[in-house]
Amino acid sequence: MRCVIVDDSTRFLEAARALLEREGVDVVGVASTIAEALRLVDEVRPDVTLVDIDLGAESGFDLALRLA
Repeated sequence: MRCVIVDDSTRFLEAARALLEREGVDVVGVASTIAEALRLVDEVRPDVTLVDIDLGAESGFDLALRLA
C-alpha cells in the first residue's frame, strides 16, 4: 500500500511515517499544506492519503473533499 501523509506538524509526520513503514506501508510522500498535498497526490498517485483535519490556517476536510 502506497500512502501520502498530510499534516502541518513535522513531529507527527516523522512519527506517523515511522509507524506506517514499520507496519509495511510504503510512505511515498509527506505534505504540510493543501497545495503541496494536491501536487504530491497528483504526482505519486497513492492508494491512501492520511490527512490531518487541522492544517493550521487550512482545513483537512477541504483537502479530503478535493481529493474525493
